[in-house]
Amino acid sequence: MTGFGPRNPDRVPSRPAAERVASLVSGKPPAEPVVFPMVVADHASRIAGYPIVESVTQADTLARVLYTAWREYGYDMVMVFTDTVLEAEAMGAQVVISEDENPFLLEPPRVEKLEPADPDKDGRMPVVLEATRQLRKLLGDDVPVITSIKGPFSVAAFLCGIERFLESTLERPDEAQEYLRVATDNQLRYAEAVFRAGGIPFVGDPVASGSLIGPTLFRKFALPALAELVGRIRGLGTWTGVHVCGNTVGIVADICGSGADVVSIEIDMAAARREAGPDKVLMGSIPTSLVLEGPADKVAEAARENLEAGGPNTILSTGCDVPRDAPPENVKAVVEAARRRTWR
Repeated sequence: MTGFGPRNPDRVPSRPAAERVASLVSGKPPAEPVVFPMVVADHASRIAGYPIVESVTQADTLARVLYTAWREYGYDMVMVFTDTVLEAEAMGAQVVISEDENPFLLEPPRVEKLEPADPDKDGRMPVVLEATRQLRKLLGDDVPVITSIKGPFSVAAFLCGIERFLESTLERPDEAQEYLRVATDNQLRYAEAVFRAGGIPFVGDPVASGSLIGPTLFRKFALPALAELVGRIRGLGTWTGVHVCGNTVGIVADICGSGADVVSIEIDMAAARREAGPDKVLMGSIPTSLVLEGPADKVAEAARENLEAGGPNTILSTGCDVPRDAPPENVKAVVEAARRRTWR
C-alpha cells in the first residue's frame, strides 16, 4: 500500500514523500514542493463517511479515515490529530464529545489532581498512539506520519481554565508556572510515546497565539516550555515542527528559536518569511476560510502565491486545520498547485 500518489500519474513526484521531507528539513529543498493541507479527524471523517465521535474515540476508525483522506487527496504526510483537548482530558479535565462535532472542554475544568497522565492508559491518548501505529504499518517508510501533540502552554491553559490561566500569567505567575511544569512533564512523556509508536511528534500551541497573548508573555511563559519540548523531541532522533494559531506577527523568529525544524503559520507567508529568514522551513498558510468557501480556482491561486512567497523552503499547507465541510475540490486544488510547481 505504500507509494500511493496523486491520481494524475503525470504529476507523481519523482521521489517518495518521506525522502523529500527529510531532504527539506535537512536544508536541501527538493525540486518538487512538499504539500500537506492539514486534513485531520473531522474533515477526514466527513470524507470517509464516519461520525466524528467514532473517529476521535476508536483507533481503527481514526486510522481508517485518515488513510482514506490521504488516498483521496494524495498529499505528502498524514497527521494524526483528533482535537486540542485530548491531553488535558487524559489529565482529568472534563470534555464533551458529541456525535458529529469536535470535542470541547467544560469550563471550569475541575481537575482534581494536577499530575502527568500515562499516555499508554489514560483518556484517549492510547487511541491516538494505536492509530499512529496502524498508519505507520499501512504507509510503510514512504510517507511520514506526524502525530499532533499540544504545546505545554496550551495544555496548562486547558487544565487551569483558559481565562484563569491567562490571568495568572499576569497576576499569579507562580501558579502559571506550576501548571506549566506539570503540563510540560506530561507532554515530554507523550512525545516519547508518540515516537515509540512510529510517529513524528508535531507541536500545536493554539493558546500561545498572538491573538491571545502578547510577545512578552509568549517569551516569558510559552517559549521556554516549548523549547524544552522541542529539544526533547529532537533528542529522540527525529525532526519536529511547531504550529501556533492566529496572529504570530512579531514572534515568528521566537518560534524559530525554539529549535523547531518546521514552523507552521497562519499569517501572511511573505510576512512570516521576512521574520524567519530564507532558510527556515515554513509551513502554511492558505486561509482556511478560502478552503471552505472557494472557489477552487481562487484556492489554487492562493496556493501558488504562498509557494512564491515562501520559496523552496516551504511546505504548502493551509493556515490551520482543513474545515470539516470544505469541498474536496478545494483541498485537491492545494495539492494540484504543488504538483504543478518545481523549483529547478
